[in-house]
Amino acid sequence: MNEIAERNGDGQYYVNTRLEVAKTKKEKDFPEFDPSTEIHQLLTALIEVNAKGFRGVVVTALTGLHLNASYDPLNNFYGCNPRSIFEGGIWYALQENGVPCGKSDPLNVAKNVDQLNEDWAKGRRPQSAAMAAVNFLRTVVKSGKTKRARLIDYFFFRLWKYAESVTSFQIAEIVASTESRQILGNKLVEFTLRYPESGNLPQFLVSQLLSTAFRTSAIEVIGGSESVFGTNTTPKKPADIWLEVEGIETNLYEITVKPVTKKRLDDSLDALHSTGHLNHSVTFICRIPNDVAELDVVHGSYTYKGKSFDFIDYHAFCCSLSAVLSNEEFSSVLMNTAEFVQDMHISMKTKAGWNEFFGKDI
Repeated sequence: MNEIAERNGDGQYYVNTRLEVAKTKKEKDFPEFDPSTEIHQLLTALIEVNAKGFRGVVVTALTGLHLNASYDPLNNFYGCNPRSIFEGGIWYALQENGVPCGKSDPLNVAKNVDQLNEDWAKGRRPQSAAMAAVNFLRTVVKSGKTKRARLIDYFFFRLWKYAESVTSFQIAEIVASTESRQILGNKLVEFTLRYPESGNLPQFLVSQLLSTAFRTSAIEVIGGSESVFGTNTTPKKPADIWLEVEGIETNLYEITVKPVTKKRLDDSLDALHSTGHLNHSVTFICRIPNDVAELDVVHGSYTYKGKSFDFIDYHAFCCSLSAVLSNEEFSSVLMNTAEFVQDMHISMKTKAGWNEFFGKDI
């Protein structure tokens, strides 16, 4: 094992160990951090938010301190090689323990940042979480050995309790009924629009509908349904989702619930060029007319730099596909979407949103 792999393994072991200790603790074991204290409030602002990156910054900084006692996370955050120890070690420990995290949490909010301070926190979303990370780490760094150990134990305890609340959250089960597929389909589409999860849910739904519609044909649907939470970086793809027949790509689909700008079309052209798909048909599945306001789309098409792009309304597309499915097939789409929402990485806001939409027998 080389030095980097060994160091990453040490980081993974450290986080695993801290979380195993946390699982044996209760609130009463930390009387000095009751709800009225600054530390309790800092960790609430840091941990109990949808944004995963700030938690990741603190876990990485604490791991860096464990690996190197002279490490200064506030003034030389990159001194611990955060990408390597997070993606190569910490991420696995968080996954194993059911802690919601992204593929590259520290890099998402602190890429190429050495100093973690007010300037870094300014403009971050939520800024309160960024400042909580700064202030908590300041307290850890300036504390003596005994107090530092208590602060770190309490941080991992609060992290574990948050993870437990997420994984134990029960989302509503959709009870089969005589309700029409269009009513259910509309409700499902509206849910994914109100709680898109950075576009992951609309993409997942389109993939599910296409895969179910073509399940008995030679057409294979690629993309959209794979986990968006893994650590491996995905090779450049021609589109979000595409269809293949005997390994040959046919239709390419981009799914978005954000405005389609010329910059987005440039990005698509770059992907098509790099993957050799410039001559393939590309359809943007988006909100029409909202998302195409910047483009002069005529009869569902727009030509940009010599390439024709097609556009279709996301809501209409999903409801049309729902119409071609059987009741059993559509029930499968609903169940798969519910499982996706149940995933620990999906925000509590979205889980609660699912219960708002589907909490009562339909």
